[in-house]
Amino acid sequence: MLDVRKLIMLRAVASEGSIAAAGRALRYTRSAVSQQLAALEKEAGTPLVQRAGNRITLTTAGRALVEHAERILTELRAAEATLSHDAASVSGLLRVGVPFREGPRIMSRALTDVRRRFPDMEIRLAATTDDAGPEAVVRDQLDMVIVSRYGSAHHRGTSGLREWVLGHDPLRLCVPLEHPLAHARKCAMAQLRDESWIVSLDGALGRLTTSLCTAAGFEPRVTATVDDIGAAIGLVGIGWGVTIAPELTPAGADAHLVRIPIEGLDTVRHNVVIARDGEHLSPRIAAVIAALRAISAELPVAEAR
Repeated sequence: MLDVRKLIMLRAVASEGSIAAAGRALRYTRSAVSQQLAALEKEAGTPLVQRAGNRITLTTAGRALVEHAERILTELRAAEATLSHDAASVSGLLRVGVPFREGPRIMSRALTDVRRRFPDMEIRLAATTDDAGPEAVVRDQLDMVIVSRYGSAHHRGTSGLREWVLGHDPLRLCVPLEHPLAHARKCAMAQLRDESWIVSLDGALGRLTTSLCTAAGFEPRVTATVDDIGAAIGLVGIGWGVTIAPELTPAGADAHLVRIPIEGLDTVRHNVVIARDGEHLSPRIAAVIAALRAISAELPVAEAR
């Protein structure tokens, strides 16, 4: 019978692309990974990887075995989660990835509620991004993350992960209080040709903003590039320019800005929670998901506006 630990090793080699990187991810030496990989190939009776310098790719048999490994690990996680339901209380460590300045606030509210209800549970927060968060869960660096996705296109989930959409909020143009459009009920992208733009060029929302400007017939004049939406909103508040941000992204209590609907823009942000498939049955993750859903239900703006 194949050793599950060796299957985990093969899975890491597949995702990392090299033995050295797989070793770092699993906290093993390169030599240990090589030995375990060779032993697994001997057990399987067929080559599982192809080497090209320091890079490794999987053979057809290797890819098939990784697919089986994903299903096996899912079932093992589910079994462990089911057994943990026998515990008298929810306890243990939960590592949660949070885009701190991008919101919405539902994650912090939910985690605070869970920590109050289950004092034996340790919640450790880590800053993450929409792009990096899911991969950190796959690599077991985090137990769950909350991320944002934009638009109505169907998203193909990552193998081994399970997702829940908590709610949606529309995108708005954010302008300073002194801006000529501050009292407008709505605006059109074509009206924003001469604006100074604050964008996150490396993020999905920044790319969407650029494409909206291009579709309206102009290239945005970028006066600031930022690494999160919260920073963009902060710069809008001091009059540096305008930006597009979700309705529920928090702004400071003293933020001097207005959010305005954009004509013809029905794109929304989807607020998504991600955990490893199988582990979603664990009491720790189930408690957080239940709290998130309860708080999301209290936010009709996420659906109606």
